[in-house]
Amino acid sequence: MKDMKLVSLVLLLVLISISCELFTPGSSNDNSNVPNDSVNTSGIDFTAPAEPLNVTVELDETSTIGGTFSPNGSAMTLTAADGTVFTLEVPPGALDTDTEITMTAVKSITGAPLSSGTVAAVQLEPSGLFFNELVTLTIVPAQEIPIENQIIFGYEGNGLDYHLAVVDPKSHAIKIKLMEFSGAGVGSGGDKEWAANLQNQANNSRVRLQNEVGKLLQTERRAQLFGSEENAEIWSILKSYMEKYYDQVIQKEMVAAELDCKYAEKAIQDLIGLERQNQLLGLNVDARGESIPIVNDLWEKIDKLAKIGEKCKKSYLVSGTSSEVSFSGTICSLDQTFVLNATFPGGSGVQTFTPSSATGGEVVESSSGQGCVTSGEGSYTVAVNEDGSGTLEWTVTATLTCPNISNTRTVTFSLPLQPAPAGSCP
Repeated sequence: MKDMKLVSLVLLLVLISISCELFTPGSSNDNSNVPNDSVNTSGIDFTAPAEPLNVTVELDETSTIGGTFSPNGSAMTLTAADGTVFTLEVPPGALDTDTEITMTAVKSITGAPLSSGTVAAVQLEPSGLFFNELVTLTIVPAQEIPIENQIIFGYEGNGLDYHLAVVDPKSHAIKIKLMEFSGAGVGSGGDKEWAANLQNQANNSRVRLQNEVGKLLQTERRAQLFGSEENAEIWSILKSYMEKYYDQVIQKEMVAAELDCKYAEKAIQDLIGLERQNQLLGLNVDARGESIPIVNDLWEKIDKLAKIGEKCKKSYLVSGTSSEVSFSGTICSLDQTFVLNATFPGGSGVQTFTPSSATGGEVVESSSGQGCVTSGEGSYTVAVNEDGSGTLEWTVTATLTCPNISNTRTVTFSLPLQPAPAGSCP
């Protein structure tokens, strides 16, 4: 019987290894070489190192401030070149000794899941400085960012391990809570950027979970190989890990998919993989020994995600006339930039659409004719019907410039979308 249970443990190790490699690589960090009869039954350690998203940070060395903070606490304020105000507050008891602290404004960040707008951030040093109490970094951006678009983040060192920051949930002002230094700030983002941040969180949680399950099972395997009895709680612990995997990984992936359809396939794979492992190992069974899904309404969730995923796979033909302008073009993916050609009496141009999600984004107009040029920008929305058809609508404020005249006007266009024939896109 012991041999059969040991085989089951080895099978689970293989299953978890394969499923994690299919999605996000990770590795066990267990370095013990001594057999151990005990198994750590605590919850998953979500502070363990994960697979990070690293960003490139450029500092504004001309915008910096420093000072000595004592154990009695203090505060420091920096006004960046663009007018953004950063205030660092260190409460009494947060430091054990007098400590020199510097705060430097960030000029730019690349590689982060943020929109192209201004990022208000600072780098706090010394990097890795740990506090006994939470310290507060308050940010007042020079240009107001709507609350629904605020993405408040942090990173380690000079741009390592980008992540969403801990904030004061009751404060209307942007107040970031820190237990240690390095960088922190706020940027702007729509659905697409929020989806990318959620997917990054899910990926980090997946790797941490893989590490914890790997430690658990490898410790148990060694104990059994050296003659110890099976830990009676091993299967209930594994079940709790599977439930946490659903809470910490899959639920975030499902929300990310609703914001950006390109994440739907990943969420489906993880849902099916989780339930397949549950069935094979019998982790969640009723009194008769029959498997009970860990995820409620499993197939309804998969069906919903599949419909969301279809939005990313569909291509559309656009052809028609709106506001006396004729348009034509092919949309290969609502998640990727697309262009429509435009013709009108005496001229032609292009409309370039850049999505923030599968349902809308920004549009730029450029056209010319009869010695005049027109340029402008605006926003667009896409509505897709159950039968595969849809509507593309956009509003542009454009300026017509001719040798002797200049005129600005706002125009709204609306065109039908029809499914493109097979082979229309690469």
